[in-house]
Amino acid sequence: MSDLPLGKKANYPPSYDPSVLVGLNRSDSRQKLRLESNQLEIFGIDSWTCYELSWLNEKGIPRNSILYFSYSCHSKFFVESKSLKLYLFSLHNKRFSSDGELVETIKSDLGATLKTDISLEISSEPREIISNENSIDSLDIDEPSTQPNSLVLLSTDKDVDEDITCSLFRSLCPVTAQPDWATIHIAYAGKQINHESLLSYLLSYRNHQGFHEECVEKIFQDINERCEIKSLLVRANYLRRGGIEINPVRTTHENYEKILREQRQ
Repeated sequence: MSDLPLGKKANYPPSYDPSVLVGLNRSDSRQKLRLESNQLEIFGIDSWTCYELSWLNEKGIPRNSILYFSYSCHSKFFVESKSLKLYLFSLHNKRFSSDGELVETIKSDLGATLKTDISLEISSEPREIISNENSIDSLDIDEPSTQPNSLVLLSTDKDVDEDITCSLFRSLCPVTAQPDWATIHIAYAGKQINHESLLSYLLSYRNHQGFHEECVEKIFQDINERCEIKSLLVRANYLRRGGIEINPVRTTHENYEKILREQRQ
């Protein structure tokens, strides 16, 4: 952790510099969750939206766009957010002959750092906004725990297939302790999860320090262990910081919806 760019004063690179990218090893966090030894099959992606992508065309004229990229949750590494911001800044004064050259350069640099295939596109338009339904934000509950406690999760005897959202979620950066805000979307089939217990569980992350990807995998793991679930999808739509949004998705099934913007993003 002490070697990461997060929490340190950093000079933004004045010229193109892919060496500033840093990949974090997933195994470190998954060993704590016992996820790699768990028999549960897991699918998903880490999806990133970067609103401050800028570069120069062949004439030296600035061009701006929105960068979308994602990669599998099974990649050995995931990108450290501040290093990504520094990398994108290093592109601001670099000339590209075409949008295609820009895309291929970013894809190659990210792929070399993360050792995985990258799905990547740039767009002048933000993605469609989805509305939240079946929110549990207003439920009346007792004061939640100060740290995540899966033992509070309860199931009923009712079989359901439902989507639940919670926009009160907050966790803390594991390096800087700065707050990260998100809307958590949970879609599942099986015995109905008691909504009050789920809200209490999600709010207990308020002072928990963990990367976005780690928090989503812990929520996914805990619900699977504590509740009688046949299928499950957990998605976190984190609010942007430094022009970057992170939306991790973890599911029990391989096919799932395209990542869209949540209404607060």
